[in-house]
Order: sequence, then C-alpha cells, then structure tokens
Amino acid sequence: MKRLCGCGGGHDLNKCGTREQERARIVDSFDVFGIGQRERAEILEALDSAKWDWYRDCDGCTLVSEVYWPNKYFPPCLRHDYDFLTSGDGLAANARFYRIMRAYGMTRTRAAVRWMGVTLGWVGWFKWRNIYAMGRRG
Repeated sequence: MKRLCGCGGGHDLNKCGTREQERARIVDSFDVFGIGQRERAEILEALDSAKWDWYRDCDGCTLVSEVYWPNKYFPPCLRHDYDFLTSGDGLAANARFYRIMRAYGMTRTRAAVRWMGVTLGWVGWFKWRNIYAMGRRG
C-alpha cells in the first residue's frame, strides 16, 4: 500500500486533512507566502494533473524533512514529486524544487542543502533504480 502524503511526522493519519482541506491549504499558502504567478501555475498543474493522484502518490520530500509546514504536502515537495513521477527528468525537477522553495521564503542556504539532498538521492539511487527497472521491462 502506498503511504499517504500529508501525514507529517511518521505519516500519522490523524494529522491529515481531507483532499479538499489539503488543497485549500496549499492554495491559501499562495497569498500567505506571496507566491508568484509562475510558481502558482506550476503547483496548480501538479494538483490538477490527471497523470497522478497527488493526495495518494505524493510522499513528501525524500531525504529532507518539510519545514514549517504542518504535514508533507509542502508545495515545493508536492511539485517535485509530480515532476519526478511524471517526467523522469530528475535534474529539471530538482532545479524547479529549489526555485519554488526560494519562493516559499526558504533561505538560499537551506534551499541549497535541501536541493543537494534530493539531488544526491536522485543521482545516487533513484536514477539508477529507474534505469535498471526500464532495462528489465525492455
């Protein structure tokens, strides 16, 4: 069974809102954080895409924890998961992840450390796992 995103601190389901509540929290965060139109559109694209079920398939930020967000639906992480799961272009996903974290007010240093964490995770594990999996299918 896939674990749900949106259950901060060990995926505690009691900390999860409904799909509608979590979506509203994300959309409300645009004004709270002063998010620009480009980032809003990118996050909404991930929320509204038929390519995945964001409420079920998002698993938060792999290797780095969400900061100052009540659960794992931190919008930069949600968009990163969308990019990673639907595009297969890990480096582009990681670059967008950094930019959206900065839009959410994260310092350059903290965003860079988190970017490094997901990039190392991608280069060190996920990229090779995906190549291996594609080779087995082909």
